[in-house]
Amino acid sequence: MKINISGFDNTLSISDDGGIATLAVRNDLFFRSIVEDILDTYTKREENNRTVVYDSDHTPLNFTKDTLVITDIYSYDLANRTITAALYKNIHDNSDIDMAKLAQIEADILDVLSTINTNSSQSINYQTEISINDIMKMTHVELEANTGNNYIDKLYGIIDSAQQLLSKRLVILINQRQLLSHCELQALLQYVQNNHFSVLFIEKNCKDKLNEENILVIDDDLYDFSTNS
Repeated sequence: MKINISGFDNTLSISDDGGIATLAVRNDLFFRSIVEDILDTYTKREENNRTVVYDSDHTPLNFTKDTLVITDIYSYDLANRTITAALYKNIHDNSDIDMAKLAQIEADILDVLSTINTNSSQSINYQTEISINDIMKMTHVELEANTGNNYIDKLYGIIDSAQQLLSKRLVILINQRQLLSHCELQALLQYVQNNHFSVLFIEKNCKDKLNEENILVIDDDLYDFSTNS
């Protein structure tokens, strides 16, 4: 995977087997421009993005379809509608559901509903068929990483859901690298390599380079230079 910035000579690369790379943009205004372009392309499907990511066949990635862009790990909701729908489908497709037990649960719930008294002249209405998705919604089935405020748990939850549930090819993390220690970055690198996945950090500065990481720096004067592994 290669990342090109329009107007600059150097290219940032991530191994086809997965890994981490960092784009460090030290010029404040250009950093903001890069981030705004990426977010506009990601959320509005505009095609004027100066940052282009190519796969191994030199085909540009579709930012909306192929990437997940995160600006705040803590606030990202791993129980959002898209992830929840994908999680429920994954559970449904990969679980051996006992239909007899499901039918018994349905009968028990309907039995309880039949005894409800609203003390009103208006009757109530409810569905009489209950699916496994209805039960998962009722019991708030979600990824465990979404239930706490642990930064590392949320980070790995995001990467796992991006790859395994949303079929993304790249997670882009903006201004998140400085919250990780060197050991945590090294562990993250090993994790994404083992799972053949890719992570791109976009930062103002990067002072803690990993041995197997490529870094592209654009300085205050808009000169670019690469630091390859």
